[in-house]
Amino acid sequence: MTDDLKALAAELDELGGRGGAIDDDARPDLTAEDFRLLDRIGSGGMGSVYTAEQISLGRRVAVKLIRAAGGADVPEEARTVARLHHPNIVQAYAAGRAGDFLWMAMELADGESADRHTFRSADELARFGIAVAEALAYAHACGILHRDVKPSNIFLRADGSVQLGDFGLACLAASRAPRGGTAGYLAPEVLAGGAATEKSDQYALGRTLTERAAGSLGQHGVPADLAAICAKAAAESPEKRYNDMTALCDDLRRFLARRPVAARPPSPVRRLVLFARRNPAAAVGTLAAALSLAGFVAALAIGYLRTARSLEAVHREAARASWSLVEAMTKFDRSEADPRDTELRRAEEIAQRLADRFPDDASMQAAVEEIRKARERRAESLRQRPPNRRARRQ
Repeated sequence: MTDDLKALAAELDELGGRGGAIDDDARPDLTAEDFRLLDRIGSGGMGSVYTAEQISLGRRVAVKLIRAAGGADVPEEARTVARLHHPNIVQAYAAGRAGDFLWMAMELADGESADRHTFRSADELARFGIAVAEALAYAHACGILHRDVKPSNIFLRADGSVQLGDFGLACLAASRAPRGGTAGYLAPEVLAGGAATEKSDQYALGRTLTERAAGSLGQHGVPADLAAICAKAAAESPEKRYNDMTALCDDLRRFLARRPVAARPPSPVRRLVLFARRNPAAAVGTLAAALSLAGFVAALAIGYLRTARSLEAVHREAARASWSLVEAMTKFDRSEADPRDTELRRAEEIAQRLADRFPDDASMQAAVEEIRKARERRAESLRQRPPNRRARRQ
């Protein structure tokens, strides 16, 4: 807890010039305001942060002291945070002025700051990102920009919740506040002199996620989908980032659900892998069905090839048989009566059926035609016989 507050106090260095640390002997007495200052955690350019006790409730809080500038009665940060009521945003309890100092009592995070936390998995980091993105989406909906999102300003509590703190540089989204923030997390358009926007807060969160992914999981331990989400949020061009923080949340949820993410449209193979990860039982059944189908198709293919070869063999045999019939009919084409006439007519019928079975085979059709012509010649020769010979045959 002490390290967390030191990190919070260290951020005061970025709010003003040097030499602004508050001497303990000069700090105001806030007991009349219901707070008893305890240990100083750290100091910065504009003030210091202390642990304190809220006397009436007997709870520990954090109190930020800032040197007063002008006639302000409370820190502007307190006014800003007072407008925000979200479980992922550090809450302000009270604020006021004591002599030359402005003070703000706020929720004391009981975990550690994100820059000191080691994320155990990509899923844990994604859930962290969703919590911060939800807090920023809420602040943006209230018209407030944080302008200083970074790991040391985000706290992971002992109960697993995440809180975004230090709204000292926050401003209204409609204003054109002077550039402020921390180098390394400032969006390129802000560095170039442009105004802060919701997308510059998104850039800072994208940089935060990228940094913590590399620091906790290593460059090669970050899943490609999560890396793509971080890269999109921290894209150099605002147009290439997500439309808003809600869209970033949605993509992180898709990552957790093992669904295709918008930042990295998947190939068909990747879609299948993601489906298998989120539905392992169904994937096994689908794979078994696919293998069965593949086996069935293979069997059909083999059967088709075998059948095709068999048909070719039958085809060849039928052609040979037809031409044998042609040859037989040619040799039998004579004038004498013969008891085989009936058998030959039956042979012609068989040949015709074969020709019908293979209508595209010209040789088969020609064979049937030759048999037919031979039979016609045979019939004509019988008609030309003398009557006595026809009678004898009958």
